[in-house]
Amino acid sequence: MEQIQAVQQVDRYVHERRFTDQRLVSWALYFFLLSWVTLGIYSIIVFYRRLNRADLFRERRAHYYSAVINATRQYAELNEQYGAAHEDLDDLQRFVKERFTDEHKPIQAGLSLILSFITLGIYGCYATYRTMRFWWEIQPTEQDFDEKLSLIWTKLGIVKYPLTFEPDEELHRSFGLHFFLAIVTLGIYGIIWDYRLHTDPDRIYPEFHSAEDGVLNALRSAHP
Repeated sequence: MEQIQAVQQVDRYVHERRFTDQRLVSWALYFFLLSWVTLGIYSIIVFYRRLNRADLFRERRAHYYSAVINATRQYAELNEQYGAAHEDLDDLQRFVKERFTDEHKPIQAGLSLILSFITLGIYGCYATYRTMRFWWEIQPTEQDFDEKLSLIWTKLGIVKYPLTFEPDEELHRSFGLHFFLAIVTLGIYGIIWDYRLHTDPDRIYPEFHSAEDGVLNALRSAHP
């Protein structure tokens, strides 16, 4: 029963992506129509939503990782293999905690928006930098997690083949370079940059979802 409940927790955080991993309004519609019709007000809304979906994704991933680790613990205990996996699972838990404490700190969309107004946009640049960095850095975290989990699952006999996740290298970009190009091109490159900020998460959602589905299906198929 405990194993079933643990897998259900994983299932919960996998399916929560219906509410967190959502596409924003079409970039062309927002940039060329809605931002002009609303005299820039909709641009503020989009800025907030870009930051907030990074926060929502971060929170969901943290819960998902913990749920997967817990489900693995339950499986190991039921199969009387906990001694062999105990240290590895503790290491994996520490790895997740360190990543989300040191590298994937919450952006706090609401606070960032307020500070952006107070600082006349300066903090908005910093928040944008953190958002760009987040969508890249969360990918190596997923890759490392899947690799470490695969080693544990192989020992426990849950899977025969390793879980794989390939980061999208296109998202590994320099904020400073983008900012410089936006200035020297008098904002023209800024349009390209804005489009990427708007659509980058949509590029990597499918890869994350595929990895999640693989993990969930493996746990459902594992028999104690």
